[in-house]
Amino acid sequence: MKLYVFFLSICLAFIFSISSKAYDSIEFHCDKDTTLINSLLSYPELKEMAPENRVAFFARKLVGSRSGLRQQILEADTMVYTIDVHSFTPLSFISTCLALAKAYETSSAPNWRDFADKYENVMFKRGEATDFVSRFLYPSDWIADNIFRGNVTDVTFNLDGLAARKKEKSIDYISHNKDSFKAFNNPTNYERLKMLEMGFRNHQIPYISNGDLMNSKRFKPQAKEGDIFFLLTPDFNLDSREMGILTFDGDNLLIVQLSPSKDTVTLEELPFENYVKRNVKRTQGARIIRISK
Repeated sequence: MKLYVFFLSICLAFIFSISSKAYDSIEFHCDKDTTLINSLLSYPELKEMAPENRVAFFARKLVGSRSGLRQQILEADTMVYTIDVHSFTPLSFISTCLALAKAYETSSAPNWRDFADKYENVMFKRGEATDFVSRFLYPSDWIADNIFRGNVTDVTFNLDGLAARKKEKSIDYISHNKDSFKAFNNPTNYERLKMLEMGFRNHQIPYISNGDLMNSKRFKPQAKEGDIFFLLTPDFNLDSREMGILTFDGDNLLIVQLSPSKDTVTLEELPFENYVKRNVKRTQGARIIRISK
């Protein structure tokens, strides 16, 4: 009996150490973060939604949040695992919505701890926050890693009636502009960045052309509520500057994104096809990503 109790105590200690691993070292932006996360996960209507609909639901709920790009990326000099559901970078906004949708499926009463586990899993390479470069800095890196770990699916080539293509790019924008990023004054961080960028030389990026995106009769029937879009930039060494989440408002397909002009999370008034048309000179098409079920 004593031997049984001993092994039981060891197992319980192991289980608790694993379950607390993801949020023991987390810092929160403010004391309202955990309250907001719990509130977002408590809406009763979420129960009847498909996972992709939950992604769009959370995106809408975060409209009005401000940009945290400067504080979290440009001016950060160390990797601090901070959960902040009040300000975002474009990728952290998408990751937050995806992590909330994933966290909702974790238990019958999901809370901020479930979200913390899922956010680290979605927002950091191999699902582990270790140093500054473990945080995703390029959308292509975020997509590849999250596809590999089963969080999302690339549906760009799976949309009926749309002629998807591939564009080849060598992605090394950050190292060419490293002086804009305080973290890369650190030689170790910079060497890690260079190694990362080597993996994206001659990278093949699937995309749907602007012509298809602007044709609502072709693209809109294939889009789903909660689809994640990445607009390809014409910049020769960067994959995407704009990204967001698709949502339907009646017959209109709209987007929720961290607006580059307003520095806030915005539900854009223009339908998606008109938004692409208005910005056609600074986009070369879109890659479409969907939450995995």
